[in-house]
Amino acid sequence: MQVCPYGEKCYRKNPIHFSEYSHAHLDAIYAKGSEAGNNGYDIPPKYSTELINIQLKLLEKVFPKETQKQSAGPAPTTSSKQPTTSVKQPTTSASTTSRACSSGNSKGSSSSSTNDTSNLAKKQKLTERNIRDYIPVVVEGRMADKLAAAAPYNMFLTAITDSKPTHKEPLSVTLQEILDESMGEIESTVQINFMVDIGWLLGHYYFAGILDKPLLVLYGDESPELLGIGKFKPQVTAIKVNMPTPFATSHTKMMLLGYADGSMRVVISTANLYEDDWHNRTQGLWISPRLDPLPEGADTAAGESPTGFKQDLMLYLVEYKLTQLQPWIARIRKSDFSAINVFFIGSVPGGHRESTTRGHPWGHARLGSLLAKHAAPVDDRIPVICQSSSIGSLGANVQTWIQQDVLNSLRKDSSPLGRLRQLPPFKMIYPSFGNVASSHDGMLGGGCLPYSKNTNDKQPWLKSYLQQWKSSDRYRSQAMPHIKSYTRFNLEEQCAYWFVLTSANLSKAAWGSFNKNSNIQPILRIANYEAGVLFLPRFVTGEDTFPLVNARDGIPAFPLPYDVPLTPYGPDDTPFLMDYLHT
Repeated sequence: MQVCPYGEKCYRKNPIHFSEYSHAHLDAIYAKGSEAGNNGYDIPPKYSTELINIQLKLLEKVFPKETQKQSAGPAPTTSSKQPTTSVKQPTTSASTTSRACSSGNSKGSSSSSTNDTSNLAKKQKLTERNIRDYIPVVVEGRMADKLAAAAPYNMFLTAITDSKPTHKEPLSVTLQEILDESMGEIESTVQINFMVDIGWLLGHYYFAGILDKPLLVLYGDESPELLGIGKFKPQVTAIKVNMPTPFATSHTKMMLLGYADGSMRVVISTANLYEDDWHNRTQGLWISPRLDPLPEGADTAAGESPTGFKQDLMLYLVEYKLTQLQPWIARIRKSDFSAINVFFIGSVPGGHRESTTRGHPWGHARLGSLLAKHAAPVDDRIPVICQSSSIGSLGANVQTWIQQDVLNSLRKDSSPLGRLRQLPPFKMIYPSFGNVASSHDGMLGGGCLPYSKNTNDKQPWLKSYLQQWKSSDRYRSQAMPHIKSYTRFNLEEQCAYWFVLTSANLSKAAWGSFNKNSNIQPILRIANYEAGVLFLPRFVTGEDTFPLVNARDGIPAFPLPYDVPLTPYGPDDTPFLMDYLHT
């Protein structure tokens, strides 16, 4: 059994990890508890009592006390940059899931004793109890029907474990539902993400019956458990995305799902692939329709979306320069994307100039190009609303980057050229200290909000633009937002002009920053990989605007993730800072 590379800092609550990795500190505590002949454990004060108790309960399941087996723990997916929340992980039938995920089998049959670790390779019968032990929220019903009912937006929020109304909300979704067989018989998948807990992910693949199907993982954060995983799980290919600069991040969250009949599906998400991000955090997902294969001999330009989504997605994937993606790029080229009604908005590392064919290719400039071409005219007084789970270093004042770059792009619409335009107001939704303190996980709910005191102290001007996180209409006011979104809406006319769901936080690294040298063509410099989708009414509903709050002429209201009108910070409110978790 391998030693967990995170040692005493391991925060995992995943039985699969504990069946494959040992932890000396947990073994010592576990052994003393067993010697005492009861379930009470003497946990040293330097450890989190709640976390250690959860991990010990998992060890009891994986390695029953009478055998005094060694322990092991789940794949590390967080770092000091982004602590995880304290999750109420149900004690799982860990021997079941770890046995299933280690074996490479899907739904097995025979149940056997856990007294011998060799039995971890054996299959066990899948039962409803097993999946409910492993996954806190299991939603009944066919996901394909739910997706059809979500048209024309196809936008969901993740179900919140501690908010039961979200379990039945039509626009809530779980990872298990995305893999549901009603969506198609999966033959292979790609997961592009920043943080990946491979044991937790493969647990979902096991319950979906696709554990033995080829899985390509592109990941950004350090994850020792993914190094050399192909030796133990040959169906998994894991590649860490190399970044050109030390502070750049492969931050995209995307799934490509390939089905046995040749069709496929694209999912754009804001959630990392580990338990906490799908637990008590508000996340957004856009799920494409099923994309059928084109007929043999179809023209190379066939099957394009009216939004150009197909070409933009292929151009984005090419930027990774990975041979392992070539079969998927070829598959996309041969698929019918004509049913997709949103635009792909990507960011890729490097310096980018405007081209005569595509305009600006990436980042906020790409969004601006599309708005200038397709967005209905917007009054200059309508604010740009930004909402993200982290805030970058924005400059000494609002003009430095927010106005000169972001608002200059996001204010654009299809108004006639030459019209004198003013910069619109700017508002930023970001959880306050009070929002986090009253969250489902208390202060630990801020674990997904890595905004530091050091950065905040350099931009005190930002506070006057900040808005509280409130989502009572979606039952998520206590579920801290890891979602990122950008929009403009008019409360008086009850309409929204456009909406962006993306992995990109409000930062120069994610959206890009123009060089200000007027002697050359402006270059947009981007550090990160990011991916999102732009909803423009003319392509989604055929109208100039989306209805806000209430349906209009049979068109459902756009499903905003937060309440309107917005609630500004009060005089005593402060943004939540990651430093609060370390004091």
